Amino acid sequence: MLLHGRCRKSSWEVFDVELDNISEGGCCVAGGPDQFQSGQLLSLRFANLRNIDADVRWVRDGKVGIEFRVPLKRGVIAELKRAYGIAVGVPGSRRPALFTNR
Repeated sequence: MLLHGRCRKSSWEVFDVELDNISEGGCCVAGGPDQFQSGQLLSLRFANLRNIDADVRWVRDGKVGIEFRVPLKRGVIAELKRAYGIAVGVPGSRRPALFTNR
C-alpha cells in the first residue's frame, strides 16, 4: 500500500507523489522518475507530519530513492504503519530497504 504525499521542488513546483518503503531515514517515490534527478533537494509532506527536507539519492526502475536530511523519530514509523497500514523499511534501520540494494 502506498501513502499519498506532496513533493515540493521549488516554490512554484509542487506535485502529488505516492510513497513506499518508508523508514526513519527515507522512502521511495513510486512512479514519475522523470521528475527527479540524483542529488536534487526537495521537501516532502505526508500524513500529519511537517515538511521533511530530503535529497534524491537514486532514480531507477520506475522508483526514486529519497533520504531525509533529519531522520524521523522511531515512534513515527510505528504510528504510520498502525494508522495507514503501509509497508515500512527494515525495522531498526534508518534507511529504506531499497537503499541497501545499490
